[in-house]
Amino acid sequence: MMSASGLLLVIFAYVALLYMLASWAESGSARAKKLTTSATVYALSLAIFCTSWTFFGSVGFATRSSILMLSIYLGPTLLMIIIWPLMQRVLLIKQIYRVTSIADLLSARFNRSIFLAGLAATVAMVGIVPYLALQLKAINTAIDLVLESEGGVSADEIAWLVWLGVALFTIIFGIRHLDPTERHPGMMLALAVEGLVKLLAMLCVGVFVSFVMFDSPLVILQLLEQKMPEAAKQMSSKPEFVTWFSYLLLSGSAFLLLPRQFHVMVVENPDTRHIKKVQWWLPIYLISMTIFITPIAAAGMLLLGPETADSYMLSLPMLAEQKLLTLFVFIGGFSASMAMLMVSGMTLSTMFSNHLVLPLLQRFSPNSTLKRYLLQSRWLAVFIVLGAGQMFYLYLGESYMLVNMGMISFAAVLQFLPPVLAGLYWPKVTTRGAIAGLTVGFIIWSYCLMLPAIMKSGWIDADILELGPWGLYWLHPEHLMGTEMDKVSHGALWSLAGNCIALVLGSLLTKVSGEEQRYNAEFMDVMAERVAEDEAIMDTLPRNIQLQPKLELLKGIFSQYLSAEQAEAKVSACLVEAELSDDELINVQELAYLERATERLLSGITGAAVAHMVVTQSNLYSHKESLTLERYYGQLLAQLKISPAQLRQQLNYSKEKEQFAQRYSEQMEKLVEERTYELQATLDQLKSAQHQLVETEKQASLGKMVAGIAHEINTPIGVCVTAASHLNEEVQEVRRMFLEGELSEDEFEGFMQTCCEAMDIILKNNARASKLIQSFKQVAVDQSSEELREFDLEEYLEEVIMSLRPTLKKVPHEIKLECDFNLRCNTYPGVLAQVMTNLIMNSLLHAFLPDQKGEIVIKGEIKDSWVFIDYRDDGVGLDEKGVKSLFDPFYTTKRNQGGSGLGTHLVYNLVTQRLRGEVEVETSPGSGLCYHIRFPANLQKLERDLGDNI
Repeated sequence: MMSASGLLLVIFAYVALLYMLASWAESGSARAKKLTTSATVYALSLAIFCTSWTFFGSVGFATRSSILMLSIYLGPTLLMIIIWPLMQRVLLIKQIYRVTSIADLLSARFNRSIFLAGLAATVAMVGIVPYLALQLKAINTAIDLVLESEGGVSADEIAWLVWLGVALFTIIFGIRHLDPTERHPGMMLALAVEGLVKLLAMLCVGVFVSFVMFDSPLVILQLLEQKMPEAAKQMSSKPEFVTWFSYLLLSGSAFLLLPRQFHVMVVENPDTRHIKKVQWWLPIYLISMTIFITPIAAAGMLLLGPETADSYMLSLPMLAEQKLLTLFVFIGGFSASMAMLMVSGMTLSTMFSNHLVLPLLQRFSPNSTLKRYLLQSRWLAVFIVLGAGQMFYLYLGESYMLVNMGMISFAAVLQFLPPVLAGLYWPKVTTRGAIAGLTVGFIIWSYCLMLPAIMKSGWIDADILELGPWGLYWLHPEHLMGTEMDKVSHGALWSLAGNCIALVLGSLLTKVSGEEQRYNAEFMDVMAERVAEDEAIMDTLPRNIQLQPKLELLKGIFSQYLSAEQAEAKVSACLVEAELSDDELINVQELAYLERATERLLSGITGAAVAHMVVTQSNLYSHKESLTLERYYGQLLAQLKISPAQLRQQLNYSKEKEQFAQRYSEQMEKLVEERTYELQATLDQLKSAQHQLVETEKQASLGKMVAGIAHEINTPIGVCVTAASHLNEEVQEVRRMFLEGELSEDEFEGFMQTCCEAMDIILKNNARASKLIQSFKQVAVDQSSEELREFDLEEYLEEVIMSLRPTLKKVPHEIKLECDFNLRCNTYPGVLAQVMTNLIMNSLLHAFLPDQKGEIVIKGEIKDSWVFIDYRDDGVGLDEKGVKSLFDPFYTTKRNQGGSGLGTHLVYNLVTQRLRGEVEVETSPGSGLCYHIRFPANLQKLERDLGDNI
């Protein structure tokens, strides 16, 4: 269909386009940063889950079982339901411990275990490298299909060029920085574009096959059932429940735990809130990606036969001689493979260097200068990882193992699920338990899935697949304990069961060191987002440690991996994170903060396990300094007679006391749980009732205003009606006299005088009513809408007082308003009106004696972008007890005389929560009551600048 040179030109043009987009994304411009950190790019980049196996292989899978094929994409869809609480914890760990991979996550959780991290990296390498070969095979197969059979460049040569291009692209945009926790906006934008391209290509083929080559998907399925009933029956066959469930579990866990998925979802996450959007967007993407797979598979069997099912996506457009569509589909499949190869190469190379090479180097040659070339070693690791995948494909390309490697790889990463979930939610899980679980799971996976695949590929003798090892059928790799189920389901479920059992038993039966106990306590506190309160001890610790020598040690640590300038920058970052200045002396607690900051920043470069090893070996926190800190903590415990949360686990209780405490704790937990449930139900009822009362108070205030204004408006409107009626009578009389010829000049002049007087009365009273209505309208609208707007403070306070005029006319008290001219503020006017209304009504009800002529003074001014309002009355005031209870809900001095007790409570909440301000009270018995209120003059700007941090 296409020449080799033409195909190379198309591939080069597409890769060049991705390169330009990635370069623009890396430019750091505001527009590029906004796009690359958007939820849209994040969601499309997660489509890396849809590899060439999805693009080509799913069609072939659908010919065998369409329902089972769809379950692979139903798993991630169901995962979206529960992913938010899970990702909150994982992203918190990533942020605090600078996690770079799934192996790093396990190491960070389990006491920075180097062995566990290396084991996880090994599982990932063994499970994923053959999967890379699957992608390379897809690219080669697609090239073979679209390439004309002519001399010149061969398909294998083009595949090697593609391999080299993928490796270089991965290095340029994925491993250009030493710290893999830094985001890679160029690669993320490239992944998003590739995700969009493969979706559009899939939809184009689906629409073309379903509605151009055939009349509709339904027609395709009907024709298949008529002409190939056996094939149609196989396509629509229902899998066993165990098989269906295991595929859901495998695909759901793979979406989260595959190294490439973990990197994109966790390490590259720009905003935690994007997860909530992805919960809806990703299922839509997966549905769109798979909606036409079954019709395409059915059409392929009708037109091409079942032999080449994996190539239907390309073969059908080629059969219809649609060259442009074929080329677009080729680019879509190429995008699916390239995205997976890039990110997998980057993540596996990072795990290879951080958790396999660096630990060995640090253990056997800690002073080696090779560590200065860590970045270059990762570049080499990319070529090693991708080269291993390429060699795997070239030598084993048509083997049974490679054809079935997709689900086998999913089963490999399934082994990460128990330690990850246990590490996040089970405080008693231990490092030995996690190692035991992952080891047992990996061994069973290798025995039940990898070994049979190798045997069926013809590499080693397959005798045990007949009767089992040593003739023991119950040890058959595909029928353990005599179980009969789908081979993938069998291996996945047995390995998962062994993993879980070993993890639980290993955690419960092994002793935990004091260091691991302390680390686990710290980690679980991080999960609960608690921070240790160490400030109490800070004042008692002497500053007797020289800071400069410690900084020199830090420079030495970072200089092992970075240039002198970069190492200096990392040391400065450590000081900032530890909240230390350039003081000459620090105390042992501050040194602990510095050590922790150093380890976290270094973990972004080397991984958590190696970072802990390097910092420990550096003797940054000496044994003598550790003893000093322990001594001071002991003194603090002796003074407090209590053990803090992180120190409680260090106490060496006797076995008898421990058992007694355990029994007592269980009894108390049960009792507290019951009481807590009852109290929570009561508290919820009280909160609901309080909220209803507050809303009722606001509505009642507005209702009183409506009634008062209606009464107030009645007078000017009545005068207008009287004047208009009198004028109407005069007009009728003059008209009669005019018709009868009895109208004299004096009578006409009298009529005109009456008209002028009546119109003057009507106009003045209408103006009076209009002013009342305008004031009421503005205040009422503000109180009901609660929107931000700019207004003049003096004018608005006058409108609020005007709206209260009907009530104020009934009392002898006087209100004075003292405000500077042209005070503009931008806040919630309705909230301010509610505050002033409540204060005035509160004074009228509580402040003044029956025979007193009171005075209320309201002063307003703006200083330094803050509005200051002093509200003062000369009433009876409050005593000390009344001041303490003033803002409490339901507190009132006139319980049965109209006071609800919510007026000042509502004032306090509105000022502090809605206006973001403060309110203070100044009073004493007999000297009146004064409220000092302050709030931002431009709340809209403040909320825009600070956002959620306000």
